[in-house]
Amino acid sequence: MKGIHQIYLFIATLAVAAGFFIKRALGGNDVLFEVGDVNAAAWEVRHFDEALLGGDSLNWAQFQNEFTPFIQSNPNRAFWELERRNPQLRDHFTNVQNLMDKDAIARDLGTVSAHAEALLGLPQPTTLYFYISGIDLESPCLYYPGSGPNTTDQFAFVGLDNFLGAGYPGYSGIPEYQRALLRQSQLPVAYAKAILATLNFQNLNDLTLLSEMVYQGKIAVAAEALCGYEVSTAEVLGYSQEEFAFLTENERNIWEVMVREKLLFSTDMMVRQRLSEPAPFSKLGTAMDGEIPGRVARFIGYELVKSYAQKHPETTLKELLQNRDAKKFLRDAQYKP
Repeated sequence: MKGIHQIYLFIATLAVAAGFFIKRALGGNDVLFEVGDVNAAAWEVRHFDEALLGGDSLNWAQFQNEFTPFIQSNPNRAFWELERRNPQLRDHFTNVQNLMDKDAIARDLGTVSAHAEALLGLPQPTTLYFYISGIDLESPCLYYPGSGPNTTDQFAFVGLDNFLGAGYPGYSGIPEYQRALLRQSQLPVAYAKAILATLNFQNLNDLTLLSEMVYQGKIAVAAEALCGYEVSTAEVLGYSQEEFAFLTENERNIWEVMVREKLLFSTDMMVRQRLSEPAPFSKLGTAMDGEIPGRVARFIGYELVKSYAQKHPETTLKELLQNRDAKKFLRDAQYKP
């Protein structure tokens, strides 16, 4: 939707029920980075979705005063009046109002922000904006840490219509493997990943599959820590419990195939695409390919990075993310599934 994408472009340039965290059901309770007790800052929650799509009319004065990031993307009142009448946005808004506990979401995401401050030194946003995105699979949440050391303009943005559940009719045109992730339990994970996206810890000079695995593994390990280890590993990695169980049971076989076929140091873009990009299943070239969930390289990367963190408990999360040497990760992790 053009108008919504304009909002995204502007925001990008600036860089369920109560307590929906899911207790770890599989993979144990491996706390790699102690968070301790944290205090979430009392951020201001602004409901752009309600201001735009609720009520009988558009309160333009409120709009201009309270929703500057959105207004700056398009200051034309006629544009927003037209958005108000968009039937898809209105349908998404109605379902969000009926299905979501915004107060609980704000509290949970505030805790994620507090963990990011404690573990990574990132500022807690002063303002949280809830809005209707028009469904954005790439950036369901956004985090803006501010423009300088003394700035007070730290923001978080959450497109609530991206988490209405796989069965939501509004997602009917989205492939099933992507639709499965549009659930409320993914919200803290998506927000944690939005925070991590503001950090530059990918080695763009290393195009091997191993480098991509380590990068994805670091994202998962860090997201798990920011969620306070209250979200299952399966949820952090974006798998169902059944998919995660399959990967856990076949971890050694999958790793042996990767090593035997010399995939780790492959720079073939097709290899990375088959094993690390979103897909209904992964293509390892084995008889069980149809059962291997998509992005299997992310799962192995998570286990590899977790092994490294366990072997080096003196390493902080920030230091872990800053280490971009994939070969060193492989050597020092002593990963043996």
